Amino acid sequence: MDPLTRADAPRPYAVGWPRRRTSAPAPRTSAIVGLATAVLVVTSLAACGGSDPTIADVPSDVASARPSITAEEAQFVIAAEKLGAAVTGASVADDIETGTTTCWALRNGGVQLREIAVDDDSKPLGSTGEALRTKQLMAAGVQAFCPDYDDQVDQLKLP
Repeated sequence: MDPLTRADAPRPYAVGWPRRRTSAPAPRTSAIVGLATAVLVVTSLAACGGSDPTIADVPSDVASARPSITAEEAQFVIAAEKLGAAVTGASVADDIETGTTTCWALRNGGVQLREIAVDDDSKPLGSTGEALRTKQLMAAGVQAFCPDYDDQVDQLKLP
């Protein structure tokens, strides 16, 4: 009401007060997000088409040397063998370290795989002997421990 004329004044635009936002989503939203996440995880696992490798999938001397081998490590051993690098019980710890260090450098060093696959003179590793084996282990490490960098494996120029 207008205090001077005592007439009803038209209401201004119906603007509601802004709703208070909280940092936490509504309980119903959280449930939906949780359900959607669970469905995605199950779908992703089903899409893999198989189970993770186990200790039974690695050579017996590797299993003896590393009885608590993880699925990722077993995947690394299998990938290395497919690439031609034999992983043994005596070498498994160092070989896995080569793979994990490769991924650490890619994630944290801001480098490309070709930049770390070099010799002491900063020349690309060769394609014979220990140089080839190192490149094979690096490629297996990328496949098992940091597959997001798999597109860089071609930089190693494996035979």
